[in-house]
Amino acid sequence: MSIAIKSIQTWIVEIPLDDEWASSPEFGVHGHGAKSSQRLLLRIVDEDGFEGWGENHVCLSEEDRAEVFKRLPGIVENELRLDLLPLWKESENYWLRPNPPSPYAPPHENLMHRIGHPMQKLIESTLSDLIARRAGIRLCELWGGAWRESVSVDYWMGRVTPEHAHRCVTRAKSLGFRGVKLKTTLEDPNVERLEAIREAGGDDFHVTVDPNGRFYRLDDALPTIRAMDAVGNMAILEDPFPRFHLEEFAALRSRVRARVAVHIDPPESLWAVLTSGAAGGLNISYGSRGPGTWRRHAGVAAAANLAVWFGSGLDLGVETASQLHLAASTPNCTLPGDQAGPWLRKNDIIQVPFQVEEGKVLLPAGPGSGVEVNRSILDDQCICYWESLPARD
Repeated sequence: MSIAIKSIQTWIVEIPLDDEWASSPEFGVHGHGAKSSQRLLLRIVDEDGFEGWGENHVCLSEEDRAEVFKRLPGIVENELRLDLLPLWKESENYWLRPNPPSPYAPPHENLMHRIGHPMQKLIESTLSDLIARRAGIRLCELWGGAWRESVSVDYWMGRVTPEHAHRCVTRAKSLGFRGVKLKTTLEDPNVERLEAIREAGGDDFHVTVDPNGRFYRLDDALPTIRAMDAVGNMAILEDPFPRFHLEEFAALRSRVRARVAVHIDPPESLWAVLTSGAAGGLNISYGSRGPGTWRRHAGVAAAANLAVWFGSGLDLGVETASQLHLAASTPNCTLPGDQAGPWLRKNDIIQVPFQVEEGKVLLPAGPGSGVEVNRSILDDQCICYWESLPARD
């Protein structure tokens, strides 16, 4: 298969999180300054007028991005292998050496986690959307078919005071969410915050607690973790310790009711996590890898009888829709994700908002990702625009 590209357009938009629903000022900001507020939108149009949209954080310089897009039409016209696009220039990547190929080197596909390009995920997602729209099917059908028509998704909070948590959960429930992902550290008012969440959300409102390793060591944290577990609404405890202490994850699992989960990062750590017995569930996010690699990792987890969720970057609607379709097409992606970006940012760029019912986000129904970009809002929020029209013989 090949694609004849007619035009490539990119927009950089800056849409920050709404401070009221992000983090309490007592704890500082949660990485939602100017840089993390910026998102890169990509639109690729083929010669027949079909378009595909993708979204990512801003990566590479403008010059380097332009260089990739300059070569992209030739790449997709000659060899369209979506999950490992040859985006590096010849001899540009260390992991593509030695050159000429050595008889001792592993095949390049075995090094995908090392030779993946920073633009791989964005371009792969955009081309997947274009291909699905051409075929008149949804992204989830391109990726194997839908196992579900709605995806479990939780609201999201940064480090907040108990009072702030109460306000956030009240809003989350009014929007239709039935759980929340919460950032924290060992020093925070962890028990009081979970009690405030239970008061606002009720006994059936669950919490995924994510210290990002800042519960330090099992001996230090166990009294606090047991007190949090006793509140009764902590359903998942993700990455309580630094991930080089997998033995402490494994030791914790039998001591708490909450599911202990591990965020797979870097991707080559998956095997170590599975064989260590550290995880009762996995958070698998993109990094710079695309949908194909994500599905393979989720498949490995399924073989180990582990449920997963899709870790988001509090994205805008284009990327959120892509993640929802990927989660819907993956049998064991049943744990609640945190695709709450469209409800937390000050604006979004899609025409029709997502629908939340009983803690699940309904899949958009149209072809491809099913969402359409509001060009007026996109242009209004744009801080940088670039367009390329490939030359034709």
